[in-house]
Amino acid sequence: MNASEVGDTSGIDMSTPAARVPLDDLRESIARALSAPKAYELPAIAERLGLAPGTEQEAFSSKRLYVRSRIRDFDKARLLQLAHEVLKEFRNDPLADLVSEITTEHRVSEISRRDLLKAINSVERLFGETDLFAALSIIQPEQLRDLADKDAFEFPTLAGRIRQHYFKNDDWSHEELLIECGALACAQTRFFQLLEKLLEPVVRRGEEQAQLAATLNEILTIDGFRLVVTGEQSRHPVYRIERVSAGVSGEPKNLIFAAVNTKPDLYFVDAINNDIAIGNASDALIYDGFLGNSGLLWKTLVEWWRTRQGLATSEDAQRSFYLRLQESIKATESLGQYAMFDSYYREFSPRMGDALPALIPEVYLHYDPRTVFERGDNPVLRRQRMDFLLLLDHNIRIVIEVDGRQHYSEGDRAVPAKYAQMVEQDRRLRLGGYELYRFGAAEFSDAASAGRKITVGPHSRAVVVEFFNRLWCKHEIKA
Repeated sequence: MNASEVGDTSGIDMSTPAARVPLDDLRESIARALSAPKAYELPAIAERLGLAPGTEQEAFSSKRLYVRSRIRDFDKARLLQLAHEVLKEFRNDPLADLVSEITTEHRVSEISRRDLLKAINSVERLFGETDLFAALSIIQPEQLRDLADKDAFEFPTLAGRIRQHYFKNDDWSHEELLIECGALACAQTRFFQLLEKLLEPVVRRGEEQAQLAATLNEILTIDGFRLVVTGEQSRHPVYRIERVSAGVSGEPKNLIFAAVNTKPDLYFVDAINNDIAIGNASDALIYDGFLGNSGLLWKTLVEWWRTRQGLATSEDAQRSFYLRLQESIKATESLGQYAMFDSYYREFSPRMGDALPALIPEVYLHYDPRTVFERGDNPVLRRQRMDFLLLLDHNIRIVIEVDGRQHYSEGDRAVPAKYAQMVEQDRRLRLGGYELYRFGAAEFSDAASAGRKITVGPHSRAVVVEFFNRLWCKHEIKA
């Protein structure tokens, strides 16, 4: 493929099949869509769409070439804009599918499509009492729409093969039928319409409908989608596929956390691969395990620590790691942070076991290798470290801050400029996709210290438990 054919691909995930569609395919699809009207109508239509009108004779010669010659130099943005305008006037399924594939950023993988089709084998009748060919036309509108006489189709045609293998011989499963009809290759919008069709109340109702929705959701949520009830027909639920609330774009690469005494002395081991290390490794930790978009569990961090420290058992690793993190919390001298950390693990670890998300303390979100003193009056990054971070499934990242007086004052004097800087940084985090929750230190009024010993009272524990119970409910996490 020539690079000039791809054009501007900003905003499209180039790892997806759709992103590899050459723009010349889009030009050709637009030209074919505009071949539908009569040749004598085309100049006026072209002018209405913002194209050079030309002559009727030129259009009579070849409608397709007539259009192609006028959009030869259009870039991606202009082609997509034109395609949308064409689709407002003319129904053209291939063009609609191509536009959908180019503009759809989040996708269900082929693995998930295959798993979804296998799951559909569990139902007895694919589309219940409704017409099979009409339903299958969702996938193959050009070949299967409005088939008046299914018996008339010969075996080599798609309709003929369906009649032979799915009805007569009964040697195609639901999965094989849908694959033959193009369910693995069709546009994602069509694939989603197929799943929604399977759950229409006219197709199935009651327990069968609910069970199939639950089965499909187990697979869809892996790729960040789910079937949700959006209405009802005759008191039966109607399902639509929606994107699960998206988190931060991009995949996490580094996790620098649990700083104790001084700022981590970072350096690149391999700047090209973004491999980093810490000169003062005893004062902070770098998690070098896999960080995908599916979150980070406490058990995963503990196992990483066990391997790193060469400990014999997971129990030893959990105890040792917890004390190491606790040390970083105590170094902050924040009773609120200690109450948050201590209450979280004491209350939720027994409840959630291996499913417990890791509450990671003292995490560097930004990093400036120079100190505040070295920067003087020209700070590059005003806030570099977060009190706590949770990495949940679907790239959801949750920041928790416990605000003491230093966040908004100097001594006993309120400083509006400090508060303004804080809320400015909060906006940037939220716009970047992070969830941010702030607690006031005064909310943990019964946390107290006596020397190195810190106690956390029932009020502080209740504040933490209530918050996380509601957080888990929001993100549909069982606790």
